[in-house]
Amino acid sequence: MAALPALLALVASLLQASAPSREERQWLLEAQQRFQNRQWDEARNAALKALEANPKSGDAETVLGLVETMRSRFQEAERHFRNAAALQPANPRVHAYLGSTYLQQQRLPEAGKAFERVLQLDPGNSAAHYNLGLIGLAGGNAAAALAHFDHVRNADAKDIPALIGALECQLLLKRAAEARQSADRLQKLLDARDPRLFQTATLLAVHGEYPSAIPILERIREVLPDSADVHYNLALAYHRSGQHDKAADSLKPLLATRGRAETYSLLASIEESRNHPQEALRAFRRAAELEPGSEEFRFDHATALLRYEYPEAAGVEFERALRDFPNSWKIRLGLGGHYYLQGKYEDASRILLDAVRIEPNAPLAYHLLGLSYESAGSRQPEILRVLERYVDGKPADAWAYYHYGTILYTQSQAQRQDPPERAKMSLRRALELNPDFPEALLQLGTMAESDEESVPFYERAIKLKPDLALAHYRLGLAYQRMGEGEKAKTELALFRKLRAENEEAEKRRVLETLTRQSK
Repeated sequence: MAALPALLALVASLLQASAPSREERQWLLEAQQRFQNRQWDEARNAALKALEANPKSGDAETVLGLVETMRSRFQEAERHFRNAAALQPANPRVHAYLGSTYLQQQRLPEAGKAFERVLQLDPGNSAAHYNLGLIGLAGGNAAAALAHFDHVRNADAKDIPALIGALECQLLLKRAAEARQSADRLQKLLDARDPRLFQTATLLAVHGEYPSAIPILERIREVLPDSADVHYNLALAYHRSGQHDKAADSLKPLLATRGRAETYSLLASIEESRNHPQEALRAFRRAAELEPGSEEFRFDHATALLRYEYPEAAGVEFERALRDFPNSWKIRLGLGGHYYLQGKYEDASRILLDAVRIEPNAPLAYHLLGLSYESAGSRQPEILRVLERYVDGKPADAWAYYHYGTILYTQSQAQRQDPPERAKMSLRRALELNPDFPEALLQLGTMAESDEESVPFYERAIKLKPDLALAHYRLGLAYQRMGEGEKAKTELALFRKLRAENEEAEKRRVLETLTRQSK
């Protein structure tokens, strides 16, 4: 919303720029006085009297629009500003206020057109350029937005909002050097207590520019030592930049009193990075205790228990969380992962099928279903159906295509039939999405019509993933059938060595992926 002094200035300028009749002018002057005294009803009534005196008074329509703006009645304000723009199409200020009203309603295309019209009438209008910069940012066009912010900065090098807007654009456009220059400029212009300096540091941190964000936050901390937000954001910046001990120290003032759940959640991540698993677990638990109504904190705690090899406690926590969040696909995902890691594949399939019914676009759930398929018993047909429905939606999910193609191949082998073409197509699609996908190469090698055709697939899979045990096994068998005894012996020996290691590696990958769900 525009500041009241600016609105008052506009009211006065309207009266000076037009030549109303005596009666109209009297009512407009009355409206101005009432407006200045924040007497909105009286100002509106006076403007309506001016409109009665002259039904084509663009000034009266504008004043009515300003009154409705001050009352946050933006649809009514829009109607009056549109009327004023029709009556005074060459008045840039009216179009500017119409654009601002559209902005208040989040109607960005209409606002953009209004401010472009302002620039046609008044090419040097900094307010229009600034607002078009905001619209460009909101619309995802950082390059266009930056050009508008630069125009404002060229007119006034100390314009703080334009500098902050330019900084955000530069960060989005990955122009790190320019962003650092803008941040330095803002540092020099802004007092440490100015909330816009904290906004600057936050922008830098959000975009990963921690070396620039940290000195600003340290400066703010010196003058605002009791600010929880400053300590928290500085700890986060230290943590993300790998300064984990400093991050922990920055959180100490917050933990000395009754810390918030998010503070303990951050502490848990810091302690994990410092390789303090027990301290991390305590912090995860404390965050969940402080906010038991947070699905995220409950998920993080249960997943941490699973990660640090407390499977029974993890299962209990996931089941409790599911009772508290009965419609949560994410808690089901965690519980399904727990069951899978415990070898309870039918239970895993049951809970994961529930998860994808709630959230049909959950890649990890489909991956775990694919891994569980072989031991899923009576749920195998449903797993195949949900995977088929998922890949029919053409997701960018290589593992889903891999699992679907592998299951179709497994079915054809059980029925002593040739692999269906769709199985091969699905595996090829997995490789299109991820050309360095050793498991898909291994499966295509298995489906090849001859050992000579399969060997290049196996060899490429092993080159990409030397510890892929099954690839060594398949390659060893192929060498045996081709009469390459020594090569076969070497590959089969590697298979026996790697088999147990592969099972543990798969478990680690599942745990890592579950952990990423909380990041």
